[in-house]
Amino acid sequence: MSEPESNPPSLTFLQRYTQVRESIERQPEERPATDRIDAIADWLVGPARQIATPGAAFDEFSWRMLATGLPLLRITMHGGTLHPLFFGATMIWWRSTGQTQMLMVAHEARDSTGFLLNPVIRVREGGETLRRRVDVAPEALDFPVLLDLKEAGATDYLALPVASAFGGNYAVTFVSDRAGGFTDDEVADMTRVAQRLPVVMDMHSLRSIANNLLTAYLGPMTGPRVLAGQIRRGQSDTITAVLWSSDLRGFTARSDRLPGERMIAILDALFDAQARSIHAHGGEILKFIGDGLLAIFPIIDASLTRIATRNALQAANETLETLHRLADDPVLSGEPPLEIVVALHVGQVLYGNIGAADRLDFTVIGPAVNLVSRVEAVAKSLDLPIVVSDDFARAHGGELASLGRHQLRGLATTHELFTPAGRDPQH
Repeated sequence: MSEPESNPPSLTFLQRYTQVRESIERQPEERPATDRIDAIADWLVGPARQIATPGAAFDEFSWRMLATGLPLLRITMHGGTLHPLFFGATMIWWRSTGQTQMLMVAHEARDSTGFLLNPVIRVREGGETLRRRVDVAPEALDFPVLLDLKEAGATDYLALPVASAFGGNYAVTFVSDRAGGFTDDEVADMTRVAQRLPVVMDMHSLRSIANNLLTAYLGPMTGPRVLAGQIRRGQSDTITAVLWSSDLRGFTARSDRLPGERMIAILDALFDAQARSIHAHGGEILKFIGDGLLAIFPIIDASLTRIATRNALQAANETLETLHRLADDPVLSGEPPLEIVVALHVGQVLYGNIGAADRLDFTVIGPAVNLVSRVEAVAKSLDLPIVVSDDFARAHGGELASLGRHQLRGLATTHELFTPAGRDPQH
């Protein structure tokens, strides 16, 4: 992965392409005073695996390496991951700041000049070991990061490929600021101990990838439940929730006119707008259904029902505002604005594993799910962007305008439906 510029960095790459995931600053009294390379090698295959986070493990590793007497200014480690937003992670420790940070690197970084001119790429992808003296004239330095390191007082740079058990390499770099740089014996010690770092980092990487994928595909509430072991078919809980069912108007006609890649870009923008509002107000998307989606706002206590309904309605209103602004986005150039309908209902549902023996879906089922989908159909027929059920209106308790009673398809009794007071049916 690409290596962010160091201290003092050109902040462009850091600000544009990386996101801080973990930051650690160990107090001076907590830093080891002395250590040995052999002791660190043993620690990496034993106690280090009990440390809760990769950043904390790397921070302790770095301070222990410094405590052996190695003239270290900076240590970094770079590896790949599976995540819809990020392709890799970088951990970076500086003696001068006393900090360790774990940075996630965005997929877009691969297209940047900084990525292509980075020595870490040659180490991770080409398996090269790179050694560069930094205490030379600037014009003799062949990588931009070395110029940054020179400004920080560095004298020597070592980058090592370290094999992962899952295939491919990590890149581990050691930087010195001692006059004359590293000795041959020090390079041998650092190379030997670096080969054991994957024992710890592979474990954290596997856990992180599993969590990333389950969260991306199942959501931040459902994903951890599956990872914690709730995977047996038929295993479910009865929960009370606000149910959200939404759908894009005119999807069929639009998709007939536009190439598939353009429609995917439009749908991504549509779902982004909804997801931001839903997640910001405590909801979770359970599934995307073509151009629509099903989401829930769980109600963990009956006293919080009104709050949940108001959060859901606020999320719906914010989504409509976001879609209105999206009309000026290049993704919709030459296209009519996106119009959706959102149906909201409150009820009890079964929340858990449903499906075939070897292909499960973690979702919600029950009469309340059927009802909210019928309310969505009425919203389309009335050309109203937001329609809520009578149960939602009672729980909400705020000002809503009645739309009268409606016979919902497949249901025996009629239901009074509502829309936010003052909303123009033509938006």
